[in-house]
Amino acid sequence: MFLTSPMKCKYCSQECIRKGLRNGIQQFYCKACRKYQRHCYKRAPVSKEKKLQLIQLHKEGMGVQSIGRILHISASSVVRQIFSIAANTPKRNIDEQNQAYEIDEMQTYVGRNNQSNYVWITYAINRQTKEVIDFVVGRRTKENLNIIVEKILTLRPRRIYTDGLNIYRGLIHKSIHSVQRYKINRIERKNLTLRTHLKRLNRETICFSKSITMLHACLMLYFFG
Repeated sequence: MFLTSPMKCKYCSQECIRKGLRNGIQQFYCKACRKYQRHCYKRAPVSKEKKLQLIQLHKEGMGVQSIGRILHISASSVVRQIFSIAANTPKRNIDEQNQAYEIDEMQTYVGRNNQSNYVWITYAINRQTKEVIDFVVGRRTKENLNIIVEKILTLRPRRIYTDGLNIYRGLIHKSIHSVQRYKINRIERKNLTLRTHLKRLNRETICFSKSITMLHACLMLYFFG
């Protein structure tokens, strides 16, 4: 596809010059912002089989670059598929009552590993089935923790087990709230499994989430995909 007509830069609106071909498609270069671009982009569709493989590889701890190499698709396509699949993945429709639940928070970071970028993954599991009920990603505030607590309270729980964080005392009635030692060992073990399976949650690693939306999408695939 060889185009001779001029093109306006998509980034700074200056006029671009032709700069060779790539895979038979005309490339353009903007002298103002020094970026390469094309008139249009065509992306090969990702098959249903590859989407299923992507979810499985993601759950087995592979990063975006690794998944792209295995499936022979670009890293940007992997990211787009993660967002797309997560957006179309519903949370479980839970219809249960009189069950016991555990709630805990797991610390990680987004962007850079410093205190200002710390976020917490707060989630709840059924003590018997160990299934994840719901989760929220963000700061460890009363508002965020209350999202999980309210979801559990709608199920009329028999007991809710948490750590000793004071915020829970104001959200859960003491008649069903327990902070006894070793009572959240199941969810703490799941925290370890999460850090083992999801590369971006490993403690000593160069892999990390660049945004909360990406972290949320990856957790949607892991918990409900």
